[in-house]
Amino acid sequence: FVFFFKQKTAYEMQRGLVGSEMCIRDSYETVYLFDSVQIKNQIYFTGGGLPPADGKGEQFFQTALRLIILPGMDTKTEKLPNMKVSRANHTCVALTSNLIYVVGGCNSKAEIPSCEEFNIEKKTWREIAYLNEKKMWVSVCPVDSKFLYAFGGSSNLKPKESEMIEFLDTQDPTKKLWTKVTLTAGKEHWKRCFFTGCLQISPDEILLFGGLVNKKEVSETTYFNPKKCTMTQGPSLQKADAFYRMKPGKYGNEILVVGSCEGDLHSYNLGERKWNIVKKNIWNPEIGFAVKADTMQRSDDFQSISSKFNCIAVSYTHLRAHETSLHLVCRLLLEKKNE
Repeated sequence: FVFFFKQKTAYEMQRGLVGSEMCIRDSYETVYLFDSVQIKNQIYFTGGGLPPADGKGEQFFQTALRLIILPGMDTKTEKLPNMKVSRANHTCVALTSNLIYVVGGCNSKAEIPSCEEFNIEKKTWREIAYLNEKKMWVSVCPVDSKFLYAFGGSSNLKPKESEMIEFLDTQDPTKKLWTKVTLTAGKEHWKRCFFTGCLQISPDEILLFGGLVNKKEVSETTYFNPKKCTMTQGPSLQKADAFYRMKPGKYGNEILVVGSCEGDLHSYNLGERKWNIVKKNIWNPEIGFAVKADTMQRSDDFQSISSKFNCIAVSYTHLRAHETSLHLVCRLLLEKKNE
């Protein structure tokens, strides 16, 4: 997951180069389809796989890794205990500063319903209640530091997209399956989908936005009330988009998230309840970006590195900017936070 270099201080993670200067790569394996989550100055990476090569089939990993970002953007890595189940295309979220959850995904046996909890303090994994369907690319939203809500997802079954909503009370160890949610109102506002973004914006609201329906990006957004189990229509995105492993971040009165289709930076104003596009194409999968302390520099030489990797990012509070996994976090976000 992390790739060390001979020159300067940098690390490379699937389409992400982090460091103060361009560096020479020693070696790498193209690990892909993993997910990550950030807690303060630490980023946790889970699972993933390797594509078929040298006569071997696709491989899937149980690996977990912690990347600690130190002052000056130096980094330290720590290998964590393996998950119980190998998986890729899963969802990784932090419920609290001590608990991380991985949900669903796939491995060599196709889609899986299994879920796991990682206790950071104890450094232990444990299996928890299963999803009601075998699926990957599930949109998972932590709620009130106690519940997890799962929306949609995808599998190789027909119909491919899932419309299921389910939740888990993480403090109830007796549960064998997540609890299915039956909408009491607003069913017309919810569709089968995956790659949908989600974030709790108030005690009574989860904001759901974008995604893929019938392989096409959508601009619809909805508000889900977890207490009343209702859906209401929200303001549309200015541009249809999907959010493949893109983690939204709250900055003051705004929610910022990068779309996974063309790298547009979307902004949702909590007061006005309105979407805007702050900047288009802030990352380019064909060229890539190298990010220094205060400026974003485009480099054709970076193409050979960026095209091989695909790591995912989260929210940031660092003074310097860096790019990880198709998610470019630059000074633009930091300035918005300080305004």
